[in-house]
Amino acid sequence: MDQGINRRGFLKLGAFGSAMLATGSGLALLSGCASNDGPATGYRYFRQQDIELLTPLVGVVMGPALAAVNASAEDGMKAYDDLLEGAMPGTRATLFQLLDLLQLGAARWFLTGTWASFAEQSDEQLQQTLADWSAKENSIARMALKGLTQPMHMAWYVKPEAARSTGYPGPPKKILA
Repeated sequence: MDQGINRRGFLKLGAFGSAMLATGSGLALLSGCASNDGPATGYRYFRQQDIELLTPLVGVVMGPALAAVNASAEDGMKAYDDLLEGAMPGTRATLFQLLDLLQLGAARWFLTGTWASFAEQSDEQLQQTLADWSAKENSIARMALKGLTQPMHMAWYVKPEAARSTGYPGPPKKILA
């Protein structure tokens, strides 16, 4: 019975993914896309170019969840930034390598199927980009999509008001007897 990927395939995928991220990050550094000016105003980790790249994506990915509590994409970005506080430094570094890679048009095309920046796309175009991205047979592209969107959801639903919008009352409260 074939289970999709074997050990050799997994190792090849990991090696290819690492090479792709390293190449993209190196190109971003050389082109100036990855200049680290420090966090943007009001954020602890995200740089201004990350906010410009991710805010439209957060708005489309989290749209209904944000609307349920009258929040904006910027509120989702703040929650995402807060989530990075608890992340290990290596995890944050990998996320920022992916964000640097997505700043490059050719890498964005390889991963998402579109040359256009997320900010240049309408909500409908961005939804189509996400649908195409999730349907890609490229394992690296699917991992990149999950690496960006799963933390968005985790960051949002860890907020008590957002968790209550799902019908879940939140984590159990410790009651001292």
